[in-house]
Amino acid sequence: METTAPRIHTAPARTILSVSGPEARALLQRVITADVETLEAGQCRPGGLLTPQGKLAADFLLFADGETVWLDVPGATAENLAKRLSMFKLRAKAEIVIHTDLAALWSEKPFENSAPDPRLGGAVHRGIGAEAGEAVSLDAIEILHGIPAFGRDYGEAETFPTDVNLDVYGGIGWKKGCFIGQEVVSRMKRRGTIRKRSLSLSFSDDAPASGTPVMAGTSTIGEITSSHGPHAIALIRLDRLETASEPLQAGGQPCTARVPDNLRPDAPAAKV
Repeated sequence: METTAPRIHTAPARTILSVSGPEARALLQRVITADVETLEAGQCRPGGLLTPQGKLAADFLLFADGETVWLDVPGATAENLAKRLSMFKLRAKAEIVIHTDLAALWSEKPFENSAPDPRLGGAVHRGIGAEAGEAVSLDAIEILHGIPAFGRDYGEAETFPTDVNLDVYGGIGWKKGCFIGQEVVSRMKRRGTIRKRSLSLSFSDDAPASGTPVMAGTSTIGEITSSHGPHAIALIRLDRLETASEPLQAGGQPCTARVPDNLRPDAPAAKV
């Protein structure tokens, strides 16, 4: 029986960066949030570079290929990210390169050298290669699943990685040792002060625009950061949501918030 070939798309506004060499993984391991030493070929893992204050300077998806680690990054941050990594390189035997001949690829089915996006439960497969097919945004899929994105839902040094759920998708290696900003986010985790999370909201009509407050009665519990059709992502104070005694609404429309088990305050961190 014939199987349908996967329809591969180019993800717009993404740039491919590589860190390669015998000390590439060691360099990244001591700088970024994700555990790079355990990243294997055929895997895709989110990660981020934090400011010393623990906020996201940039985030990305990571792929491994021997001594080379590939980073699929928002295009607007690629040059700054490469410069920042070069600052931390010191004498490490690693080369940092931006690849203008490569593109970030995605499909709803597996394709050659692709890996499932761990944030989307296998609904999307990601890869790197020559530009393929038409450029198709992932916004609709990500917003439907409550996946916030750099440049759409938050900007540089605006949010903690836990605000945008990087930890629950395996993007923070809590046991791997130090990284830039690690002291701040580790302290938040130890003290149980992770109160904000990016959640998926559903409306009966088109969702309000970014910046619209999310209300429970007269109390503001969060703010919409992006929307598409009847779905939105909002940065919500979980403690206020849990104690809310009145229905949620935003922009005068009633809505419902989905709080997955792994985003609840007492949920265990992803084991990476």
